[in-house]
Amino acid sequence: MKKIAVVGTGHRRAGDDVPPQEILDVRAEGFDPRLIETRLPAFPANEINRHLSEVANVETGLRAAAEGFDAVFINTVGDYGLNVLRSGLSIPIIGAGQATMHAACQLGDKFSIVTIWPPQLLFIYHGLLQLYRMEDRCVSIRCVSQDEELETLADDENFVTDMRAGEMTQQDRIVRECERALADDGADTIMLGCTCMSPIAHEIDARVDAPVLNPLAVGYKATEMALSLGINHSEKKYPKIGEDRQPHYRAMADAVMALDFKDARGGNREAAE
Repeated sequence: MKKIAVVGTGHRRAGDDVPPQEILDVRAEGFDPRLIETRLPAFPANEINRHLSEVANVETGLRAAAEGFDAVFINTVGDYGLNVLRSGLSIPIIGAGQATMHAACQLGDKFSIVTIWPPQLLFIYHGLLQLYRMEDRCVSIRCVSQDEELETLADDENFVTDMRAGEMTQQDRIVRECERALADDGADTIMLGCTCMSPIAHEIDARVDAPVLNPLAVGYKATEMALSLGINHSEKKYPKIGEDRQPHYRAMADAVMALDFKDARGGNREAAE
């Protein structure tokens, strides 16, 4: 049985290692995916918090490897900490963003990213497209929400919770942007821009006349594939650091949490849980 660490985001209740249902739905026999939560509830609303998200994911990935996991799946399109973990570990490290962009290129010529997040977070996608040299294959990034809606994330109900609950207005907004990407931007394939959109991915795909890729499912299955084939990232590209950095990242996470860290939504760790 191969154990896969599904690195969480730090915004779910701690103590539950059951991964999202969308992973359980596609899991193959012989694999045991487990949710491993990050300890820092950093929401990447800006470059500073994006860096904290990287620290959180690296600390979690190193912890998972020390606990005997066979691979790490970074459950976020932002792929925070992906390259750092590949330099620090000898097990497969797969990011939802990179895996899904490459899958989109296999299914069509041009893809569009349709995200629930507002324009304020476009820097995340632009950075990934540059890093992965996908700028010529991605014809547009379409945002479903507006910047002012980020202020509602601290509320019990907001545009993200409505989407995950299947609220039809939010689904209609997503479908509308998918259709515009196909009709106006020249896309032939749609990539959903956040793994948080996974609960409604099937519904969106059924309403859109083009492949709609769910990065949660695509990235997880790419992790299974790497383990099944016995392949791993190249040490020519990601040379190993040769030292155990887990204590260093654990100390960084401890230091941030000692400051009663509040994420971009105004909530501390207890509020996030």
